[in-house]
Amino acid sequence: MVRNRNRMIGLPIVALLLAACGGGTGGESAGDGELPTIQIASAPNVFLSALYVAQDKGYFAEEGVNVEVVEIEAGTDSVAALVSGNAQVADVGFDDLLELASEGEEGLIMVQNILNRVTLTMVMNPDLATELGVSRESSLEERFAALEGLRIGITSPGAPTDKYMRYYLRQAGLDPDQDAEIIAIGGGSSLLAALESDQIDVFHLSPPSPYVAEAGGFGTVLIDGPAGDVEEFSNFLYTAWAANKEWAEANPDAMTAFNAALDRAMEDIDADPAAVVPAIMEAIASDDDAITQRTLEALLPAMSTDGCFSEETVRSSLDIMFDTEIIEEEGDSAAGVFWTNDYNGC
Repeated sequence: MVRNRNRMIGLPIVALLLAACGGGTGGESAGDGELPTIQIASAPNVFLSALYVAQDKGYFAEEGVNVEVVEIEAGTDSVAALVSGNAQVADVGFDDLLELASEGEEGLIMVQNILNRVTLTMVMNPDLATELGVSRESSLEERFAALEGLRIGITSPGAPTDKYMRYYLRQAGLDPDQDAEIIAIGGGSSLLAALESDQIDVFHLSPPSPYVAEAGGFGTVLIDGPAGDVEEFSNFLYTAWAANKEWAEANPDAMTAFNAALDRAMEDIDADPAAVVPAIMEAIASDDDAITQRTLEALLPAMSTDGCFSEETVRSSLDIMFDTEIIEEEGDSAAGVFWTNDYNGC
């Protein structure tokens, strides 16, 4: 199963990062013989495998940069860390950047693509799924409709677990605020505990947590995101490494080195997924190699192998998010607004 490691829940995210990074002055410049340092805010997840493999194999140092990872509980904390300047890089949902831009925050930019598919995987109490007569073989419409009246666990309000679940409810003609109970629970371990103890009926999250619930007998997967069960989100810019734009422009060599190390790691993952499982298990504090390997293999079709962005894909993703009401305003797909290939060799 997946355990928590180095969690400092309850501390404000800014205080957490200040303590971990020694202040809010941003990435460290290299002194004589020292490598420049990038602070990364991130919640452990298998879709970040390239980060863990690059660390394990020493690729960051070989490329000329030092990376320090500060673990946080939810993706919204990553965004807060970037905005505050207490981290220079974080894995961020594209929709989060759009929401920030609509509020006037334009200091962040995606620098390395991670996921080309929404990987949220929905898992339900198996007895309830049987009672409702739904399974992964049911039509998508039936699976959406089965959410009516349920207690739905999410990580936090406004997070992808919230936004995309609300979309599912709307697809079934339901009012997310009236026809279901959406409950903020926290990260993967908290959602698993809530499902197992019958505090919630259903949740969705990127694997491995949904697979852990299924393997434990207290969950059944109804929607598998990495497999592309929801067609409109199967070819879609979902998550990327985003950077503080001002910092990246001031430190282009460090930013390029970070991306180059990730590219090398992705080559290793793509060539032999089983060989990198131990490094991933250590990084996410898992003691279940079968679940970790299943998760990595499931996620591979969704993972970007080169980190590149294209204006066409960005435009398509913006249109889908607007049409599905994930975002409220149409965004600009031009390079330099929300994304750049300046540092990823594309």
